[in-house]
Amino acid sequence: MLDITAIRGQFPALTQQINQAPLVYLDSAATTQKPQCVIDTLSHYYATHNANVHRGSHALTAQATSQFEAARHCVAEFIGAKQSCNIIWTRGATEALNLIAQSYARNTLLPRDEILLCETEHHANIVPWQMVAQQTGAKVVKIPMTEQGEFDLNAFYQKLTPQCKIVSLAHVTNVTGARNPIESVIKAAHDIGAIVVVDGAQGIVHEKVDVTELNADFYVFSGHKLYAPTGIGVLYGKTDLLNSMPPWHGGGKMVDKVSFSG
Repeated sequence: MLDITAIRGQFPALTQQINQAPLVYLDSAATTQKPQCVIDTLSHYYATHNANVHRGSHALTAQATSQFEAARHCVAEFIGAKQSCNIIWTRGATEALNLIAQSYARNTLLPRDEILLCETEHHANIVPWQMVAQQTGAKVVKIPMTEQGEFDLNAFYQKLTPQCKIVSLAHVTNVTGARNPIESVIKAAHDIGAIVVVDGAQGIVHEKVDVTELNADFYVFSGHKLYAPTGIGVLYGKTDLLNSMPPWHGGGKMVDKVSFSG
């Protein structure tokens, strides 16, 4: 049996009293409370290893860079990615979706191309696609849900036409909690040459994810829903797709040489 008291003890926020009663937190779908080991690791980093990653030659930079890349390798193993270079750090799932929309979709979509979304999607998986549709002349097509609030696979098959270039859907919807049939969606989309973006912000915390077995083109999730700190997220992408994407943000350590002429 689970020792609830011991589990609560690992999460400092859950040891406090609210209105003279033990705090009961039921909002993990929005964000999780952080375990003591995460808090301790952050504190230890800032106390002993704080330095610019990849941006120096001194000992602290070497230590910080080593930990930074070790975390990337750890996440790659966690989700079954073939290489750690398939893991792109973002500020969260929302930024990851915007990155795909602006760096991949904006440079590949043509007028009258279609992007398929389910009507149960989170705003983070709707608005970026609406924006890129306006920019490219593509069209967002809604996949309805069933009367039971589930993904309508038959409707999806009917709307999946050669004009569809991108399908983006949640692994597990935060609206109803239903798990979408992403395996069937991915196979059908690939059969017509479309790519699939999976919003795994809710799915990653409910089941073991293997992106290689799943054959997802992109898979994104946030750290803060997975007991990690706020402000970190993951974009997994297949190598060929990532290599085809031009830079989205410009700045330091992304080019070999910078001058005012180029």
